[in-house]
Amino acid sequence: MPVFHTKTIESILDPVAQQVSQLIILYEDAQRGLEIQNIGLHLREVTAAVENLLQVGQNLSATSKDEILKRELPLAGEKIENSCSMVNQAAKAFEPGAQGNVEDKHLMLDGARGILSGVSTLLLVWDESEIRKVLDICERIIEYLSVVEQVETHEEVATVSSNLQPGMNSLVNHVRARADDLIERNLMEMLNTEVRNTEKVHAVLISSMQMYVSVRSSSKLEGLLDAQRGRNCTQGMLVSSIQELKRILLLTSNSQVDLDELARIKRSLQTVFSCISDSISALQSTVSGARTLEAISSLNKTLTEGRSLIEMLPSTLQPPLLQKLDEIAELTRELELLQSSGKGESKEAEQLKATIAAKLSELDKAIRDAVMYEVVETFQDTNSALKALSAASESGSTDPRREERWERAKEVFEKQAGRMSATGTSVAQSLCSDPKAAWEIKRSADKLGKLTQQTVFAAKVVLMNPDKKQAKEHLNVLKAEWQGEATHLTALVDANTDSVAFADASEKVISDKLTQAEDAFKASNIELGASRVTDASKAAIRLVAVAKAEEENSSDPIFKQNLQSANQELESNLGPLVLSAKGCAQKPGNEMALNQFSKAADSVRKSASQVRGAMTPVKQPPRPPPPTADQLAEAVPEEIGEAPVKKDNPIGYAAHQLTREAFRWEERDNQLVSVAREMARMMKSMGKYTRYVRRP
Repeated sequence: MPVFHTKTIESILDPVAQQVSQLIILYEDAQRGLEIQNIGLHLREVTAAVENLLQVGQNLSATSKDEILKRELPLAGEKIENSCSMVNQAAKAFEPGAQGNVEDKHLMLDGARGILSGVSTLLLVWDESEIRKVLDICERIIEYLSVVEQVETHEEVATVSSNLQPGMNSLVNHVRARADDLIERNLMEMLNTEVRNTEKVHAVLISSMQMYVSVRSSSKLEGLLDAQRGRNCTQGMLVSSIQELKRILLLTSNSQVDLDELARIKRSLQTVFSCISDSISALQSTVSGARTLEAISSLNKTLTEGRSLIEMLPSTLQPPLLQKLDEIAELTRELELLQSSGKGESKEAEQLKATIAAKLSELDKAIRDAVMYEVVETFQDTNSALKALSAASESGSTDPRREERWERAKEVFEKQAGRMSATGTSVAQSLCSDPKAAWEIKRSADKLGKLTQQTVFAAKVVLMNPDKKQAKEHLNVLKAEWQGEATHLTALVDANTDSVAFADASEKVISDKLTQAEDAFKASNIELGASRVTDASKAAIRLVAVAKAEEENSSDPIFKQNLQSANQELESNLGPLVLSAKGCAQKPGNEMALNQFSKAADSVRKSASQVRGAMTPVKQPPRPPPPTADQLAEAVPEEIGEAPVKKDNPIGYAAHQLTREAFRWEERDNQLVSVAREMARMMKSMGKYTRYVRRP
């Protein structure tokens, strides 16, 4: 049967395929000597359906302006007509008095294949023509977007907006209709996701043009360059989004998605953990010099991938990981020397391979822990830096240090946003095993980076033009977009990380931050101490949120109860922690205040550990091996007892046999076994009051 990629093609081609298949079945029945009454009727049905399709195709070819369609459609129609002639000729062999032969069968099969192939080709030619219409809309919009850079007045903004809107509406409607018509779910989701992004970026572009014109019309022209950069950046994002729509529209199957995008992402986002696993397997399975070379090659790839990932992590996390990597690199060089000297299979080489494999396992765990630690730290608070940037931008124009404060807020915001993008990419490259999910995370991280740049431009314009309404409105638009994308990236990261590993890393982060806070308060560094308490509290709040999600998704009442209790304990300990931190801030160096803070910190550590413990699944002991036949024979329940003599008490003997069989099965939640045991007990009771009388 033909493969369809749209519901429209399926609705047209599938009935034709069914009719042709039925015609072939009837034809084969006739060849076996069966009497066929309606082969002519089926032939007329197929011919009528094909002729109607050909007529529609001819009308399309006559009215279309698509030169490719006008050239290819008649060729497909000609193929269909020739195939119909072959089927008609073969069918004559089964008219009364005619003699069918092997050539007639081949003619029928070739004609049937030709009809299906021709109809499929015709529909694909039409489908490709419809796609070209949408691609043409895309090209015209992209071409028109170059006008954006020339807009200088509010009137020109209105003109560009009114000229652009119909094309954007047409594009969105066509793409959504195409998505609804697609059979492949991946393609449908990709189109719908990208068209939503296109709509959002279009709205931001209009806002950025209004902001640019507003600044340009002012007398001082302050912030004009930032407004221009923001507008151009948004214009580029819209062009990129439309280009992505074009790429997805040209895909016709899930396999193309895999080959064109997902496989490429999988290759480019090859996780360091898969490399480590491959290296360990190669080390443990090397049996010859050639296989040792494979292990060395795999190790070198692991070292490259591992270093690339580690260098993406914060500098504070890198030294111990790089040290482990360097140790493996040195051992790999020793293995290479042994291999080059012909000792790749020696006992020394085997011991070295075992050492490298153990080191790789240690590196695997260390990297996982480091990436998860970074996830906890990075995504515990995604909005504070943006709020601070916005507040600094809108601060009073009379403040002499407003620009200095803004620069500091901008630096913090860019650092936080950059860290989120980098951490998201790290998750995609390490913890994420699904190529599609990795692609989504990477795409979201990239988009967040672009929105960060635009938001900074817009914030700078507001700083330089605090009275410009359009500038503030544009900043609000970008803030909403940025917050939405940050939330989306956080959700993607959460969905692709293990909740228990997250809880374990959260416990470590909370403990580390509280230790740093204690040291800071002891040194009378109140600002650092307060900052670390805030970090620990945010990590605890996020741990509570993740634990609540796990609780809601579980159907185990004991698990839910334990997790709820641990969560409530952690939440209740955060208040005393904050109060004790305030006491340290108000009384620097006070021993009583420091002791109270240490006790509160220990309570938070303990409750965070309890949450982690409640989220960790309990390891069930291994099931014992099944008993042997001898053990089963020996383990006779007391209720079974000894079997009576069959000839003296046949009912009792039958009851004994039934009892033995029933006790081989678990009675709980098994009504049949329960009934069998009850019947056995009744039969045994009956056997006591009956006796067997032998016939003479």
